[in-house]
Amino acid sequence: MFDFLQQQPNVQFSAKEVAESMEQDRANISRHLNELAKEKHIEKSTGRPVLYWYKQEKIAEKEKESQAFSKIIGYDLSLKVMIQQAKAAILYPPRGLHTLILGETGTGKSLFAKRMYEFAVESGALPPDAPFISFNSADYAQNPQLLFGHIFGVKKGSYTGATEDQPGLMRKADGGILFLDEIHRLPPEGQEMLFTFIDKGVYQPLGESDKEHHASVQIIGATTESSDALLNTFNRRIPMTITLPPLSERTIDERYQLVATFLQQEAQRLNQEIYAEREVILAFMLYHPEGNFGQVERDLKLVCAKAFLHYRTNDEDHLTLTQKDLPLQVQKGLLLLKEAPERVQRLVSPQQKTFIFTPGADGSRYYLGSGSDMSVYNVIEERVDELLRSGVSEKINLEEFVQSGLSHYFSDYVEQLANTEVHKELIPQDILDLTDRLYETAQEQLNRTFNSSTRFAFALHLQSTIDRLKEGRQVVHPDLNSVRKQYSKEFQVAIALSSMIEDTYAVDIPLDEIGFITMFLTIDVKQTAKTMQEKVGVLAMMHGQSTATSMMQTVKELLDTDTGLALDMPLTTKVKEMYATVRDLIKEQKDNFPNGFVLLTDMGSLNAFGNMLMEELELPIKSLAMTSTPVVLEAVRLASMGRPLEDIYQNCQRTLANGIQQTLTVKKEKTPAIVVTCFTGEGVAKKLEDKVNDLIDTDQTAVIPMQFLQRETFRQHIDQLMQDYDIKAIIGTVDFEYSHVPFYSAMDIFNGSKVAELKQKLETTIPIAQMTTSLEDTLKHVGPVNELLVTINELLNQLISEMQLNIDTGIRTGVIMHIAFLVESLKTKGIVRHFPNLDQFIKHQRIFMDMAKTAFIPLERIYGITFPDDELAYIVSMLIENE
Repeated sequence: MFDFLQQQPNVQFSAKEVAESMEQDRANISRHLNELAKEKHIEKSTGRPVLYWYKQEKIAEKEKESQAFSKIIGYDLSLKVMIQQAKAAILYPPRGLHTLILGETGTGKSLFAKRMYEFAVESGALPPDAPFISFNSADYAQNPQLLFGHIFGVKKGSYTGATEDQPGLMRKADGGILFLDEIHRLPPEGQEMLFTFIDKGVYQPLGESDKEHHASVQIIGATTESSDALLNTFNRRIPMTITLPPLSERTIDERYQLVATFLQQEAQRLNQEIYAEREVILAFMLYHPEGNFGQVERDLKLVCAKAFLHYRTNDEDHLTLTQKDLPLQVQKGLLLLKEAPERVQRLVSPQQKTFIFTPGADGSRYYLGSGSDMSVYNVIEERVDELLRSGVSEKINLEEFVQSGLSHYFSDYVEQLANTEVHKELIPQDILDLTDRLYETAQEQLNRTFNSSTRFAFALHLQSTIDRLKEGRQVVHPDLNSVRKQYSKEFQVAIALSSMIEDTYAVDIPLDEIGFITMFLTIDVKQTAKTMQEKVGVLAMMHGQSTATSMMQTVKELLDTDTGLALDMPLTTKVKEMYATVRDLIKEQKDNFPNGFVLLTDMGSLNAFGNMLMEELELPIKSLAMTSTPVVLEAVRLASMGRPLEDIYQNCQRTLANGIQQTLTVKKEKTPAIVVTCFTGEGVAKKLEDKVNDLIDTDQTAVIPMQFLQRETFRQHIDQLMQDYDIKAIIGTVDFEYSHVPFYSAMDIFNGSKVAELKQKLETTIPIAQMTTSLEDTLKHVGPVNELLVTINELLNQLISEMQLNIDTGIRTGVIMHIAFLVESLKTKGIVRHFPNLDQFIKHQRIFMDMAKTAFIPLERIYGITFPDDELAYIVSMLIENE
């Protein structure tokens, strides 16, 4: 009937004329024509006789005006054909075509169905108030009766508990669209329930057999399976099938649109700028997510949540997304950059290192399904606000605390307490006595023993707790409910112990503190001997047939060592294959180097391996790019000496900086500083800080107190301080090694055994200006004398630190002058002295001689000279003899 009118657009017919032309009953024709007019598929006159016609311009015009599908990424690219199918399904008379949408998880089936509904409204196929009802078929897959009742409704009294009529989805969707997600989860009985409705447009609620209900509903189903998963009889009743392509079949432009749109909309929702490194954009464009578009959105949300946490806890001006924050599977996208289409470079320009997404910018063109969820940010806000109100922010790194979770933080904290160097004399006797009584009670009630390390750690914690409570300052326990549930027995004992503490010190122990006491009762602190020799591997990776192996072999011969591994990457090797090779090699060597690896690379994609390998292999890994022979030499030398990973990394960074700097300019003077550290013992920390202030001139040297909760977090804080301060020493209760910076325990300072050494460390001001004035008329062939002296001073300080020697200021001044005259002599081809028994000296002082050779390489490059071994031996000898 509709086809009859559509074939003769804008021609008016009466019901009688249509019935005669189609040889049908006039009454039935009249009823169907009125339904078509009511649904606005055809036009109907208001006068007599009543006339009907198909107005072609109406539908075509509204289809042209529709913007619903233009909100989907790929509407004019990968999804162009699918959208034409969807429009045809909506516009097909009289009520559209029932449709099945096929596609993998995360391809956007639900979003596509909703856009079909919006198009139906915009095109006039459905009125603006038409319903869109969504239902997940899996919810009732195992109970056909409940499924029947949910879809078609329930008649009062149909079963026990049915005390009133319940409308079904069919009634709610009448006049609109019913979307059945995961339709393949419908059991055969459930599919058969829809047969009658699809065929006749009528249904019966559960428990009602004497009356049929009519409904005008277009059904759209979605499934991750093929249509073969449905009954053949059901498939035949679904005339339109639309298959959405997976992300792997979408264009690179669409991948970029997805990432950029999400970040722009996230900036809008948070009302904050988002800065994304170029590598972040590339990784998200190129990696292979198992869950397609949905997985990309979830991974983007995770990275944004990490950035928001950092922004919120560090008072940043904007959110920053960096490569190191990416999940491992996302980072692996960078391995595919070499094989990526040229279009990637045009979309993500190599010259643009940072992409900025600003609130208020146009980011509403496309609609994304899952991005609007703000719950993760709300949780972070609530957690941080709670910690800020409690005052915890003054004592810990909020970001680390929120992100890592309490258990990890607490285990590390207690182990540090157990291994502290602070003497028991620093803990009042009454605290020690109470601690013994508390643990005797705990041992009796829990039927377990606690070692002395656990008791000592708790005593330090208890001392700071008492002081804190007396001052009215409380600490929050962010996971108190979990502790109460997981360790209910220990929690009850902790309550009893808190009563003993309250009776002894007349303080009120809050529930949060009882939670901390509980955790002391559950953690087994193990005393392990500190291994002096760290086992760190060094792996050089470079492009070319033999670049890395040749460089490593040279270094091994120079140092007479077997330490060091090398891998060459021929230019024909794919990045993904190289990554697998590196990963397998490190995995194979993991047991030999449990303390981590230093990766030394030259350029390109190799630079991205470090973070990915560290996460995948769960092994500490540091990477250094633009590597040269001196850097490999330094890394292998330190590794063969058993130095820690961070120490090797920091020294290699300095060697690299010196090596690539062709001319060293006078650097800005950094303020000398001493870092005073503790973990929870605030009383100990205050005494320590007061003691240091009495020992030094605080006008010349800053004293920086820092909280030590987790070793790696503390190391990162020192890294940041080194940019602005010249850290002379670290003093604290936890033994800590950091590159060339000496560590002094609290007892070293309290008992005075290291005070003189500490003061000597601070008295390192070399009178460069006076030396320059006195030598300007003597040194004629070295250019600006001031620059020479500054350079020598810097390199000598580095050498002394690496040799771990204590040289007073007078000796340093003399050595600087000696080296300055030596440079002048070498420039003028002067006479070089011969060091007595040179070969024997080099044999016994091989390591120090190698250090000196490496340290003075920048000086050799600047002045075009070479230090003879004899002169290097004299310099090393001066330093050793004046220790």
